[in-house]
This record gives sequence, C-alpha cells and structure tokens, in this order.
Amino acid sequence: MVSDVTINSALEQQQKTSNAGTQLTEDFAQFLNLLTVQLQNQDPLSPMDTTEFTNQLVAFSGVEQQINTNQKLDSLVSLEIGTAFSVAQNYVGQDVSYISSEFDFTGAPTKLRYSLEGNAALSKINITDEQGKLVYTTDASKNIGAHEFVWDGTLTAGGKAESGTYEIHIDALDVNQDPVNTTTVVTGRVRGTETQGGQIFLLVGDRAVGLSNILNTSEKDNLGNNNDSLTMAISYVGMEINYLNTELQYDGSTPVDLSYSLDENADRAKIMIVNDDGETVYLADAPKNKGLNAFTWDGTLSDGSNAPAGTYQFIIDAIGSDDKRITSSSIANGQVTGVETNNGQIFLNIGTTSVNINNVLSANLPEETI
Repeated sequence: MVSDVTINSALEQQQKTSNAGTQLTEDFAQFLNLLTVQLQNQDPLSPMDTTEFTNQLVAFSGVEQQINTNQKLDSLVSLEIGTAFSVAQNYVGQDVSYISSEFDFTGAPTKLRYSLEGNAALSKINITDEQGKLVYTTDASKNIGAHEFVWDGTLTAGGKAESGTYEIHIDALDVNQDPVNTTTVVTGRVRGTETQGGQIFLLVGDRAVGLSNILNTSEKDNLGNNNDSLTMAISYVGMEINYLNTELQYDGSTPVDLSYSLDENADRAKIMIVNDDGETVYLADAPKNKGLNAFTWDGTLSDGSNAPAGTYQFIIDAIGSDDKRITSSSIANGQVTGVETNNGQIFLNIGTTSVNINNVLSANLPEETI
C-alpha cells in the first residue's frame, strides 16, 4: 500500500536513510577488520576460501547502492516539498475561491456562490456564526444551476456582523419536499501558511484550507477577473453534459447507450467492451459514419451470457478504406450533481464518476426543466 508523502514522513525517512548509511559504514569497517585478522592468521598451506567474503563484499555493495538510491529519492521528495512550500507562499495576500460552507467575514461585502442540482420549490440562504447561531436568512434562487449572493454583514436582528468565521447553508426543497443537493463556494484572502500532520495548508481567516481544495486565485482587490473556471464549474451543477469518456457503468440489467464520433467515414468499425481485468468480453460491428454515432449495449457478452454489474471500458476500432485507423472520440453523458477539486484540478460529479471539467463537450438543461 502506498501512503501519502507528508513533511513528517519525509523527515522520518531521511533520518532512517541517514541512520542506515551510518550503520552500514560501521558494519563495513568491522567486516574489514575481521577480514584482515583472518587473512593475517590463515594457514599459508591451506588458505581461506575467498568465495564467502567475496559474497559478503557483493552484499555490502548492494546495500550501499540501495542506500544511495534512497538518498536520491529523499532529495527529490525534499525538492517536491520545497516546491509545495513555494507555491503555498505565493498565495499569501491573494484571494482564493474554494469549495466550502465556512468563510471569513472581514467586514467588507463578501461574495458567495452556490449551485442547485435541480429546481426548488423553496430555497433559503441561512448564515450562522461560529456557535451555530442563525444570524441572517433570506430567500435564495430556486432555479437550477449557479448563483451568486453578496452578504454585507447585515444581521436579521439588525446591525452588522463582527469580523470572524461564518457558515452559509442553502436549504432547498423540491415540489415533493425532498432536499435539493447544493454546492457552495466561498472566497477569502490568504494571510499565511501552516502545516498540520505534515500537510501544507493556507490560512484564510481562522480556517486552514488544503492546497488541493483551491479552485482558483486572483490578485487582491481584483476578485472576479479570474473566476471563469469556477463560474463554469458550478454553473454545470444540475445540467446534462456530454463529455469525453470511455468508461461505462452497467447495473446488470439496464441497456447502456454509448456515443462516439469518427473523424471520417470508416470502411469497417468494431466496438469492444473490456472488463476491469482488461479482457475483451464483447465485440460487435459498430456504426461507421463520420461524426456522432450511437450504440446500445444490452449487457450481453460474446458467449451469450449476461454481464455482471460493474465498471467497463468501451473502445472503438475504426479502419478506413486505405486500411489506416480513423481517430475516434468516446463520449458519455449524465447529470452533474456537484463539484470537487483534486490537486488543483476541477472535477464534476456525475453519479459515482468524476469528470475533469476540461473533458466537457456540451451542456444542456435536463428536458424536464425546459
């Protein structure tokens, strides 16, 4: 099992490598002393067999090479951590946007973003303080998609909120009184960095935000000029999107509709369904027209049995009249239910699948909302 590399684990590993090098040096010196004594006291008429100490020398050499390799890896890890520290320091003094419900209120109007997975019949914005006390409430948009709200610190009971950490909640219900999933994105200015458990965090107000949670950043006093990717991401929530993808989820009974495009007309084309073990479990002729094509897989395997529920990959192999392969793009579709980040990359949630925002081809409102 591979564990995450943290500052603490890197330092511990460096210490282990250093200790191993010191111990090897001591052991090798002791070995040479013993070998010298043995050679000095051997019977000239029956000299020692050199095979054993030659093997020991080879073993020492192998351990030494491994320690040298570990030292080089430790240096690379240190360089990586140093780079991460530099990246973190660059955020200081800048405004960052990240997925969270907690935000730092400084007394100035604060822009908050939220998105609804579906249309709501009732929608409220509720803001609570650090003790969980409701300090402000107002009506929120009921429409599917992304929205913005600016809170100037006004309290429901009157007066202005003090600077500090607050939390925004979007409470939305549909016509059936079922909760509507929401995503909230907040913004704050980075005042410093710190480490927790060996991980690097940005300090936004009193909150520590992981580097991987940052959606985007903008220079101070210039918020809003660099938020295209963030606005696009949350605006996809609740929409049906087409995206580049070769993965399909089969539930064991429901046919799966697949889409793909060809750069030009094909002389022949095959569709292959591959399981998690990399085995081709289904092979059939596929439409071969230039542009977008559709294919439905009913779960039948090549041997006539039904495929078990699970994750599969589909591959299009198209050949032109000149016997050259034609470029194809596999396309999937689904409704976006949320947004997440991973190592600075923005992903859209579609069921159990996470789709890189860069792979989105098109987006439309679901038919029932049109």
